[in-house]
Amino acid sequence: MKINKIIACTGIALLSISAQSCKKFYDVNDSPNNIQEAPIEQLLPSITVAVGYVGVSDLYRYSGLMAQQFTGNTTNVSQTFKEYERYNINSSDVNNQWSNIYAGILADIDKLIQKADQQNSPHYAGAAKLMKAYIFQLLVDSWGDVPYTEATKFLDNLKPKFDKGEDIYRDLARLIDEGIADVNKATSVLSPTKYTTIYASTDWNVSKKQWTRFGNTLKLRLFIHYTAKDAAYASTKITDLINSGAEFMQSNADSFVMPFLAVAGRQNPNASVEGGQFKNAFFPNKTIVTMMNAKSDPRRPAYFIPFPYNSSPATYKGGNATEAASVAYSRLNTFLKGTATINTISMNSDGSLKDGSITWGGEAPARLLTFAEYNFIRAEAALMLSAPGSAQTFFENGIRASMLDAGVSAADITTYIAANGTLTGTDQQKLEQIINEKYTANFGVVMEPWTDWRRTGYPALTALPISVAVYDKIPRSLVYPQYEKNSNPNVPARADMMARVFWDVRP
Repeated sequence: MKINKIIACTGIALLSISAQSCKKFYDVNDSPNNIQEAPIEQLLPSITVAVGYVGVSDLYRYSGLMAQQFTGNTTNVSQTFKEYERYNINSSDVNNQWSNIYAGILADIDKLIQKADQQNSPHYAGAAKLMKAYIFQLLVDSWGDVPYTEATKFLDNLKPKFDKGEDIYRDLARLIDEGIADVNKATSVLSPTKYTTIYASTDWNVSKKQWTRFGNTLKLRLFIHYTAKDAAYASTKITDLINSGAEFMQSNADSFVMPFLAVAGRQNPNASVEGGQFKNAFFPNKTIVTMMNAKSDPRRPAYFIPFPYNSSPATYKGGNATEAASVAYSRLNTFLKGTATINTISMNSDGSLKDGSITWGGEAPARLLTFAEYNFIRAEAALMLSAPGSAQTFFENGIRASMLDAGVSAADITTYIAANGTLTGTDQQKLEQIINEKYTANFGVVMEPWTDWRRTGYPALTALPISVAVYDKIPRSLVYPQYEKNSNPNVPARADMMARVFWDVRP
């Protein structure tokens, strides 16, 4: 596995953290004034920032394009995003994301767990274990079988085996339990209160509740993914977890998000992407725009910035700047916190936006797992798995949580729920309602909208035609990175992006 380290680029004064395996090459004539290893108070914020970056970088873009929440600008100088949208994601495209996760985030997490154990600080170890479980869940949902038991060993094992995705999932439940137990230990020399960018607080009793609620909600996400493959297993696990008295997210304040600021060096990376190399490259896809238009969804002003063109939304097909501009421009990474300002409205003769027409404030958070999603998971579990609770109640609560997060007024929430908030029809029709609303609420959430489509078939997405795309079907997983295939004989054979993750058994 490639040995490098990724330094999270933020405005926070973080130390560069070197891989343990690299230290031997640089320990000659070191100044005694130099810090050789970052303390755990420095490690944790570096990790939480890096986890946030995963939520707004390549995996976010790949999955958002596959799930038809976003579309690429074909007239952009670099057609990278449009190539991704037509399913042209190559092994070399995923090198950086794979490396950032394994040689960066996971290596640092393992180091933090080790140091926290050595320093009798289980609260730090617990937070690290919960984030490790979250990252591996994303890895499995993206690639399927990935290195797990032999991951991040570096020089001790440059050719790690690939564990089965289902085996990893089963162990993640154990890892989450360990993490929850650690953050709730009665004593810990150090506790991550202000030394984190996620769930920061001056009171550990507040933070530990949020970490605990996140861990239990993450377990629900893992178990709900099993529904199509093994409904009995999913039902038993979810019912047992609920009946155990476990605490789950209770409000939007408990959502697992990484905040950013509208300050140079501390802004959502998409502000740099959209304002730099890939200027004006990412637009809302017609699928989500049409769904929201059909319901006069009051979240639209928080999700999109409309252009003042007199084109009918009915003509919007998605896939190029002219059509996208006819309907809306997306606030990348969602909601009013991600302010975007239109300085000038002008287009080139080919229909592309002129450079400089959009600037981004950059304070949109990376939304990784939200309270709204929790409610939709519970709604699906109650409907399809006979788990405790009312599907109708959780369905309404999910809509309400999403609306509140988007800054919608109480009156508009009431109106929307009155028109769209009642489950009707067969169980499959009710499931479609739940997943469709979850899809809108999870706008910009990394991976989950694509995952929901793969496992349920909702929302109803239409693949691009083969005349445009590489495949005539929507892909089911990512290809493995090229450098891993070049150096590791254990990489599973995979011809294309049609290979399925273990829970993806839908025809």
